[in-house]
Amino acid sequence: MGKKKSIVLMVLLTIVIVVLCAITVVPSFAIPGTVKKWNPVISMYDLGTDLDGGYYAYYYPNGVISEAEYKNLESEDQADYQNHKGLYLKKDAELGVLNKDGTVSKDFEENFAKATAEICARYSAKGYSDYRVSIVDDYALAIYVPASETTESQSAFQSAYTTFGQFAKTGALEIKMGDALVEERLEYEVDEIIKDFSVYTKNEVAFVQVKFTDVGKEMIKTYKEEGAKTNEETNQTETLKILIGEETVFEIQASDEHITSKNVVRVPFRYETEKNDVETMVILLNSVLNNGGFDIEFNTVSNSQVRTYAAIAGENVLNLIYIALAVVLVALIVFTIVKMGGFGVSCAYSTVSYLIIVAMCYAFISGGVFEITLGSILMFLVGLVLVNVMNMYVYGAIKHEAELGKTLESAVKGGYRKTMMGVIDVYAVAALGAVALLVGVSGVYTFALQALICIVAGAFCNLLWTRVINVMLLSASKDKYKYFRFVRKEDDDDE
Repeated sequence: MGKKKSIVLMVLLTIVIVVLCAITVVPSFAIPGTVKKWNPVISMYDLGTDLDGGYYAYYYPNGVISEAEYKNLESEDQADYQNHKGLYLKKDAELGVLNKDGTVSKDFEENFAKATAEICARYSAKGYSDYRVSIVDDYALAIYVPASETTESQSAFQSAYTTFGQFAKTGALEIKMGDALVEERLEYEVDEIIKDFSVYTKNEVAFVQVKFTDVGKEMIKTYKEEGAKTNEETNQTETLKILIGEETVFEIQASDEHITSKNVVRVPFRYETEKNDVETMVILLNSVLNNGGFDIEFNTVSNSQVRTYAAIAGENVLNLIYIALAVVLVALIVFTIVKMGGFGVSCAYSTVSYLIIVAMCYAFISGGVFEITLGSILMFLVGLVLVNVMNMYVYGAIKHEAELGKTLESAVKGGYRKTMMGVIDVYAVAALGAVALLVGVSGVYTFALQALICIVAGAFCNLLWTRVINVMLLSASKDKYKYFRFVRKEDDDDE
C-alpha cells in the first residue's frame, strides 16, 4: 500500500472512530440554543438491580398470610391460623391449605410448585435478565425486578406494579359469547380455538393481537356475519369476551373494525408509549393459554405492597465504574504505545474499536432485552485486557522473528503466522465456554450472551482489525524499525 494512500485512509478512519467514540461515550449535556439534550449510546442501557436497584413484592396464596398481617388480626381471628416458620396458614378446610390433622395438604404443595414454576417462566419471558423469584418459608414468593423498565409516559415503579399484579394471576383462559362459554357452544377447548397472542403496533397504539386456529377463524367469521345477539332480559348486545378466571381482559364487538379480513383480532390496549404493559398482558395470556389455570390463587398486589430496594453496589457507583473503565482504557493505550511504538498505536485503534463495538452491541443487541450488570462490565473489562494481551503476544513474535535476522516485512508476516493459531485457540475456548453457558437461564444466559459479544469483538480486533491498521500505519512510516521500537543490528566489518 502506498504512503499517500495509507495516510488518507488513516485520516478518514480516525475521523470515523472519533465520531463513533463520541456517539458512544460522550456524557449527556444540554444542546445550546435548544431544549434538546445529547445522550450517548451508553445512556440507553437498562441497568440490573446491582447497579440501579429495583422493586420487590410478595405473593401469598389465599389462606397464607405474613407474620405482620397475623399480628394485626383480632385475637379471635388469630385462632383460625397455624404457624409455619414466618408464615401463618389458615385452618379452613375449604381453602385446602391444611389437612384436618394440621399437616400441609399435598394438593396445595403441588399446586404451589406448579404455579411457582409458571410465574418464573412469565418473568423470564418478560426479558428480565436480573430478576429473582424466591420461595419464602416454603409457601410464599418474593419477586425482585430491576428498576430500569421505564417509558416516556410510565415510571419504572408503575411498570413494576403492573407486572407484579398481572403475573400473580392463576386463573384459566376462557372465551364467552354473552354469558355462555364458547366451549359449551362449540364443544372445543380454548387452546383449540386460539393459536397465540402477540403485540401489534400501529398509529402510536399498541394492540393485543389474537391469532386463531381454523376452528377459531370459523367462529369469528360466523360471529361477524350473524352479528351478536341481543340479550332479551338486559336488552344489551352480547359481546365476545376474553377472560382470565372471572376477570374480563377485553371484549370484541361483532362489528368491531379491529377484526381483520383474515379474521385476526387486534384490540387497542394502550398507547405505544405504554407498550410494556401490553407485552406483560400478552405474556400472561400466552401463559394461561398454553398451561391452563392453577388450583391456587395469590393475593392481589396493591400499590403499597410494591417496595423499593437500593442498588447493591451503592448510589452513583455507575459513574465511578465508568471513570475506572476510562482510566483502565487510557492506561492500556499509553502502555502499549510506550512499549511497542507504532505497533502500539495500531493496538490503541484496536482498543477503541473494541470499546465502540461492544458498547453498541450491548445497547442494540442486548439492550432493551437484557439488563447491564456488574457481570456485563466485568466481561467487557476481561475482553479489553485480552485484546491487548493478544496484541502484545503478536508483537513479541514479530520482535523474535526480527532478531533472527529476517527482513522486517518477513518478520511481520512470520510473527502473525506463528501466533494466529494460538490466538484462535484462546478465543475458541472462550467462545465454547460462553456457548456452554447459553443453556443456562436468567442471568447466566444473559452473561453468556454478553460474554459472546465481547469474545467475538475481541477476536475481530485481534485477528483482523489490528493487522489492517498496522499495515496502513507501517506503510506510512519512514523508519520501519523505529516504528516497532526495534534496534537495527549492524554487523562489524572485518578489517
